[in-house]
Amino acid sequence: MSRPEFDEFAGRYDELLAGSMPEGLNEDAYFASYKIDLVASRHPRNTVHRILDYGCGEGRSLPYLRDRYPDAQLWGFDVSEQSISMASQRVPDARVSADWREITATHFDLIIAANVFHHIPLDAREAALSDCRDVLAPGGCLYVFEHNPYNPVTRHVFENCPFDVHAEMLTMRQTTQLATNSGLHILHRAYTLFFPRPLKVLRPLERFMGRLPLGAQYYVQMGR
Repeated sequence: MSRPEFDEFAGRYDELLAGSMPEGLNEDAYFASYKIDLVASRHPRNTVHRILDYGCGEGRSLPYLRDRYPDAQLWGFDVSEQSISMASQRVPDARVSADWREITATHFDLIIAANVFHHIPLDAREAALSDCRDVLAPGGCLYVFEHNPYNPVTRHVFENCPFDVHAEMLTMRQTTQLATNSGLHILHRAYTLFFPRPLKVLRPLERFMGRLPLGAQYYVQMGR
Protein backbone atom coordinates (compact mmCIF):
# COMPACT_ATOMS: atom_id res chain seq x y z
CA MET A 1 0.00 0.00 0.00
CA SER A 2 1.85 3.04 -1.21
CA ARG A 3 -0.72 5.76 -2.00
CA PRO A 4 -2.46 7.53 0.90
CA GLU A 5 -5.07 8.74 -1.59
CA PHE A 6 -7.87 8.22 0.91
CA ASP A 7 -6.69 11.22 2.93
CA GLU A 8 -8.81 13.42 0.68
CA PHE A 9 -11.89 11.25 1.27
CA ALA A 10 -11.50 10.87 5.04
CA GLY A 11 -14.77 11.75 6.74
CA ARG A 12 -16.78 11.37 3.53
CA TYR A 13 -16.27 7.67 2.74
CA ASP A 14 -19.74 6.50 3.77
CA GLU A 15 -21.44 9.41 1.99
CA LEU A 16 -19.55 8.87 -1.26
CA LEU A 17 -20.13 5.12 -1.19
CA ALA A 18 -23.86 5.61 -0.67
CA GLY A 19 -23.97 8.08 -3.55
CA SER A 20 -22.48 5.54 -5.94
CA MET A 21 -25.04 2.81 -5.12
CA PRO A 22 -28.15 2.27 -7.26
CA GLU A 23 -31.40 3.41 -5.66
CA GLY A 24 -32.80 0.81 -3.27
CA LEU A 25 -29.63 -1.30 -3.08
CA ASN A 26 -27.63 0.62 -0.50
CA GLU A 27 -27.13 -1.41 2.69
CA ASP A 28 -24.05 0.18 4.14
CA ALA A 29 -24.16 -1.59 7.51
CA TYR A 30 -24.86 -4.97 5.92
CA PHE A 31 -21.98 -4.66 3.46
CA ALA A 32 -19.65 -3.79 6.32
CA SER A 33 -20.84 -6.53 8.67
CA TYR A 34 -21.38 -9.54 6.43
CA LYS A 35 -17.64 -10.09 5.95
CA ILE A 36 -17.04 -10.19 9.69
CA ASP A 37 -20.01 -12.48 10.24
CA LEU A 38 -18.65 -14.84 7.59
CA VAL A 39 -15.18 -14.94 9.15
CA ALA A 40 -16.62 -15.37 12.64
CA SER A 41 -18.68 -18.35 11.45
CA ARG A 42 -15.44 -20.07 10.44
CA HIS A 43 -13.27 -19.07 13.43
CA PRO A 44 -14.67 -19.40 16.98
CA ARG A 45 -13.74 -16.51 19.23
CA ASN A 46 -11.72 -18.69 21.62
CA THR A 47 -9.28 -19.53 18.80
CA VAL A 48 -8.55 -15.92 17.86
CA HIS A 49 -6.34 -13.76 20.08
CA ARG A 50 -5.01 -11.09 17.71
CA ILE A 51 -6.72 -9.62 14.64
CA LEU A 52 -5.38 -7.23 12.01
CA ASP A 53 -7.71 -5.19 9.81
CA TYR A 54 -5.34 -4.54 6.91
CA GLY A 55 -6.33 -1.42 5.01
CA CYS A 56 -8.83 -0.55 7.72
CA GLY A 57 -9.57 2.94 6.37
CA GLU A 58 -11.89 4.81 8.73
CA GLY A 59 -12.45 1.63 10.72
CA ARG A 60 -15.85 0.57 9.39
CA SER A 61 -15.11 -3.10 10.20
CA LEU A 62 -13.61 -2.51 13.63
CA PRO A 63 -16.87 -2.30 15.63
CA TYR A 64 -18.07 -5.57 14.09
CA LEU A 65 -14.76 -7.25 14.84
CA ARG A 66 -14.90 -6.02 18.42
CA ASP A 67 -18.45 -7.35 18.76
CA ARG A 68 -17.59 -10.80 17.39
CA TYR A 69 -14.23 -11.06 19.16
CA PRO A 70 -14.61 -9.08 22.40
CA ASP A 71 -11.49 -10.56 24.04
CA ALA A 72 -9.10 -10.34 21.09
CA GLN A 73 -6.43 -7.73 20.58
CA LEU A 74 -7.65 -5.64 17.66
CA TRP A 75 -5.26 -3.88 15.32
CA GLY A 76 -5.77 -1.75 12.22
CA PHE A 77 -3.37 -0.60 9.53
CA ASP A 78 -3.85 1.91 6.73
CA VAL A 79 -1.54 4.21 4.81
CA SER A 80 -4.00 7.11 5.17
CA GLU A 81 -3.12 8.90 8.39
CA GLN A 82 -6.35 10.89 8.36
CA SER A 83 -8.39 7.70 8.01
CA ILE A 84 -6.42 6.12 10.85
CA SER A 85 -7.26 9.10 13.04
CA MET A 86 -10.96 8.48 12.45
CA ALA A 87 -10.60 4.72 12.96
CA SER A 88 -9.10 5.30 16.40
CA GLN A 89 -12.30 7.08 17.43
CA ARG A 90 -14.60 4.25 16.32
CA VAL A 91 -13.01 1.64 18.59
CA PRO A 92 -10.71 3.43 21.04
CA ASP A 93 -9.14 0.22 22.37
CA ALA A 94 -8.04 -0.88 18.88
CA ARG A 95 -4.37 -0.31 18.08
CA VAL A 96 -4.34 1.49 14.75
CA SER A 97 -1.36 2.78 12.80
CA ALA A 98 -0.25 4.15 9.43
CA ASP A 99 3.28 2.86 10.08
CA TRP A 100 3.77 -0.76 9.02
CA ARG A 101 6.83 -1.04 11.24
CA GLU A 102 4.53 -0.88 14.25
CA ILE A 103 2.66 -3.91 12.95
CA THR A 104 5.60 -6.21 12.22
CA ALA A 105 6.45 -6.89 15.86
CA THR A 106 3.15 -8.78 16.26
CA HIS A 107 1.71 -11.94 14.70
CA PHE A 108 -2.00 -12.35 14.06
CA ASP A 109 -4.42 -15.26 14.11
CA LEU A 110 -6.70 -13.43 11.68
CA ILE A 111 -5.93 -10.82 9.05
CA ILE A 112 -8.79 -9.32 7.05
CA ALA A 113 -8.25 -7.20 3.94
CA ALA A 114 -11.72 -6.01 2.92
CA ASN A 115 -11.78 -4.45 -0.56
CA VAL A 116 -8.22 -3.21 -0.22
CA PHE A 117 -6.10 -4.81 -2.91
CA HIS A 118 -7.81 -3.17 -5.88
CA HIS A 119 -6.47 0.13 -4.50
CA ILE A 120 -2.89 -1.12 -4.38
CA PRO A 121 -0.81 -0.51 -7.54
CA LEU A 122 -0.36 -3.64 -9.63
CA ASP A 123 3.39 -3.82 -9.09
CA ALA A 124 3.00 -3.55 -5.30
CA ARG A 125 0.27 -6.12 -4.68
CA GLU A 126 2.49 -9.15 -4.30
CA ALA A 127 4.74 -7.35 -1.82
CA ALA A 128 1.71 -6.22 0.18
CA LEU A 129 0.38 -9.76 0.36
CA SER A 130 3.83 -11.00 1.38
CA ASP A 131 3.82 -8.44 4.20
CA CYS A 132 0.55 -9.93 5.43
CA ARG A 133 1.99 -13.44 5.19
CA ASP A 134 4.96 -12.43 7.30
CA VAL A 135 2.78 -11.31 10.22
CA LEU A 136 0.47 -14.35 10.19
CA ALA A 137 0.79 -16.48 13.31
CA PRO A 138 1.30 -20.24 12.87
CA GLY A 139 -2.08 -21.64 11.88
CA GLY A 140 -3.39 -18.14 11.20
CA CYS A 141 -5.65 -17.19 8.29
CA LEU A 142 -5.77 -14.24 5.92
CA TYR A 143 -9.06 -13.32 4.27
CA VAL A 144 -9.00 -11.15 1.16
CA PHE A 145 -12.41 -9.81 0.13
CA GLU A 146 -12.70 -8.19 -3.28
CA HIS A 147 -15.29 -6.98 -5.78
CA ASN A 148 -16.30 -9.41 -8.51
CA PRO A 149 -15.60 -7.64 -11.83
CA TYR A 150 -17.98 -9.99 -13.66
CA ASN A 151 -21.00 -8.71 -11.71
CA PRO A 152 -22.65 -5.82 -13.62
CA VAL A 153 -24.02 -4.06 -10.53
CA THR A 154 -20.60 -4.22 -8.87
CA ARG A 155 -18.97 -2.78 -11.96
CA HIS A 156 -21.53 0.04 -12.10
CA VAL A 157 -20.84 0.99 -8.48
CA PHE A 158 -17.09 0.69 -8.98
CA GLU A 159 -17.09 2.91 -12.06
CA ASN A 160 -19.15 5.60 -10.33
CA CYS A 161 -17.35 5.69 -6.99
CA PRO A 162 -14.96 8.67 -6.63
CA PHE A 163 -12.38 6.81 -4.56
CA ASP A 164 -12.16 3.98 -7.11
CA VAL A 165 -11.01 6.23 -9.97
CA HIS A 166 -7.42 4.94 -9.86
CA ALA A 167 -8.30 1.42 -8.72
CA GLU A 168 -8.30 -1.79 -10.75
CA MET A 169 -10.41 -4.77 -9.79
CA LEU A 170 -9.01 -8.29 -9.47
CA THR A 171 -10.70 -11.49 -10.53
CA MET A 172 -10.73 -14.39 -8.11
CA ARG A 173 -8.17 -16.13 -10.30
CA GLN A 174 -5.82 -13.13 -10.09
CA THR A 175 -6.16 -12.99 -6.31
CA THR A 176 -5.47 -16.71 -6.07
CA GLN A 177 -2.37 -16.33 -8.23
CA LEU A 178 -1.14 -13.44 -6.07
CA ALA A 179 -1.49 -15.66 -3.03
CA THR A 180 0.48 -18.47 -4.65
CA ASN A 181 3.21 -16.06 -5.76
CA SER A 182 3.43 -14.75 -2.20
CA GLY A 183 3.96 -18.19 -0.71
CA LEU A 184 0.45 -18.55 0.71
CA HIS A 185 -1.80 -21.60 0.51
CA ILE A 186 -5.43 -21.38 -0.59
CA LEU A 187 -7.68 -22.81 2.11
CA HIS A 188 -11.07 -21.78 0.75
CA ARG A 189 -12.64 -19.38 -1.73
CA ALA A 190 -16.18 -18.45 -2.63
CA TYR A 191 -18.39 -15.81 -4.23
CA THR A 192 -20.72 -13.84 -1.97
CA LEU A 193 -23.50 -11.22 -1.99
CA PHE A 194 -25.85 -12.76 -4.54
CA PHE A 195 -29.12 -11.19 -3.41
CA PRO A 196 -29.69 -7.42 -3.03
CA ARG A 197 -31.97 -5.96 -0.39
CA PRO A 198 -35.26 -6.54 -2.29
CA LEU A 199 -34.40 -10.27 -2.33
CA LYS A 200 -32.77 -10.53 1.09
CA VAL A 201 -35.19 -13.28 2.14
CA LEU A 202 -33.16 -15.55 -0.17
CA ARG A 203 -29.80 -14.81 1.46
CA PRO A 204 -29.70 -18.06 3.47
CA LEU A 205 -29.22 -19.80 0.11
CA GLU A 206 -25.93 -17.99 -0.54
CA ARG A 207 -23.88 -20.49 1.43
CA PHE A 208 -24.74 -23.08 -1.23
CA MET A 209 -23.85 -20.79 -4.17
CA GLY A 210 -20.21 -19.97 -3.51
CA ARG A 211 -18.91 -21.56 -6.71
CA LEU A 212 -21.11 -19.45 -8.98
CA PRO A 213 -19.17 -16.42 -10.29
CA LEU A 214 -22.28 -14.24 -10.02
CA GLY A 215 -21.96 -12.71 -6.56
CA ALA A 216 -21.15 -9.04 -6.10
CA GLN A 217 -17.99 -9.93 -4.17
CA TYR A 218 -15.79 -12.90 -3.38
CA TYR A 219 -13.26 -13.91 -0.76
CA VAL A 220 -10.13 -16.03 -0.69
CA GLN A 221 -9.02 -17.59 2.61
CA MET A 222 -5.26 -18.12 2.80
CA GLY A 223 -2.75 -19.64 5.20
CA ARG A 224 1.03 -20.00 5.41
